Amino acid sequence: MPDDGDRGEWSFQPVRPSQDMQIRVYDDGRDAGDVRDCLFVLGWGNRCRHDNVQWFVDRLAERYRVHVAELPTHITDVEREWVAPLERYAADLGRFDLLGHSAGGLATAHLDAGGAGNRVYLSPWWGSDFPLPDAVFRALTSLPISTPLLPFDDLGAEALGELATDRQVEEGPTAASPAFLRTVDRAQRRLPPARKDAAALCTLTDAIVDPRAVGHRLPADRIRLYDGGHELFSSPARETLTETVLDSLQAGPAGLLDSGSREAT
Repeated sequence: MPDDGDRGEWSFQPVRPSQDMQIRVYDDGRDAGDVRDCLFVLGWGNRCRHDNVQWFVDRLAERYRVHVAELPTHITDVEREWVAPLERYAADLGRFDLLGHSAGGLATAHLDAGGAGNRVYLSPWWGSDFPLPDAVFRALTSLPISTPLLPFDDLGAEALGELATDRQVEEGPTAASPAFLRTVDRAQRRLPPARKDAAALCTLTDAIVDPRAVGHRLPADRIRLYDGGHELFSSPARETLTETVLDSLQAGPAGLLDSGSREAT
């Protein structure tokens, strides 16, 4: 794998499956028959230019040609603006493995792609734990407002992960619209059944998404817990668990057990 000084050997090919979504192909020029494809869908506000995202993609690229999708931030329809563009893009990939972080985990859980192999979710946004009574939340999200005016105060480095950079925090979203929260809530309530080849990594102390939703969808032997923040790639645990992510992408949920056995010895 090239180090920071050798990144010029990698080819980044921007692709736009929709007007607002960008996908970058991280490719070192290896023959197509020698490397597998991985579609990695980032979380809400994550960008390829962020150092911790790049660190993680570098390691994924040791085994994969990585297609990294940046989700548009202020949307009003998950299916139309997140899922449909990903499905159009995936239709041209052939066989690939699928990795989704946070909001990317929500979008990819809805992804219907015949070529998708194993699926790994990092802190998937399958449930929210807003500090509001349900009736208040329903009233708030029923407002026909698409302007992001509801502030978030829990997207700082403490919540994201100990290694989160100032730039990463500063460039992250700071507010959401009622329409955005409504479409996310609808997508969470309409999640299809979890697939048998799905595995997840998350932390029980996640302050951004509700980790209980992961436990409701996947059995315990398909979940790997870690100590850290919402973003595995911004947490010190990334040094040991990135190999687990790669093993699970290539071997399915059995990769969680294989990596665990190696770490215990």
